Amino acid sequence: MLIGITKEDFFTDEAQLICFWLDNGIDIIHIRKPNATKEEISTLLNVIPITYHKKITLNQHFDLTYQFNVGGIHFKESMRQAIKLKNLEQWKSKGLRLSSSVHQMDEIPQILTVFDYLFLSPVFDSTSKKNYKSNTMLLERMKKESFELHQIVALGGITDKTLLELDRSSFKGAAILGYLWEASLSNIKLKAEKLQTSWKTIVLSP
Repeated sequence: MLIGITKEDFFTDEAQLICFWLDNGIDIIHIRKPNATKEEISTLLNVIPITYHKKITLNQHFDLTYQFNVGGIHFKESMRQAIKLKNLEQWKSKGLRLSSSVHQMDEIPQILTVFDYLFLSPVFDSTSKKNYKSNTMLLERMKKESFELHQIVALGGITDKTLLELDRSSFKGAAILGYLWEASLSNIKLKAEKLQTSWKTIVLSP
């Protein structure tokens, strides 16, 4: 499973690029715009063809799920820690994917299994946030440990090259931010090919 995460700010041709990546190796796109209004997110969704909406997860403004047939919602760590199981089950009953974030592996066994997957970060040095360094122990431990009840997705500094380093780990996928949006329209197809080649090369532990 390869997951894309949008840039925090809106930019020209963003909807077009979201569609491109969903057609070229990315399974799910998280729309993460922490400073955006509901109207701004709505405007973006309106220019993305509805055929892609089930592959989109909202990281905020969850009430837009009543207006758009998106596929999932994402709870940041503080939200996850505060919400009750019955509220999560209500969202789940609507047919939505539920995901969240975690930064400490020791917390994973205590997280409710209602979540479809969890982002674990930072696995590598960030390509989009300066001075956001990796926690090298995460990858080391994920090559020795596994979590049968949770699907763990690597986040932080994922590129076609660092993706190869997940080989033989118990990660079930990778989430990508900077690598996706730093590409120009002239070389984006090459970046997509490299990413897909790396993904097909690695073997993840069952």
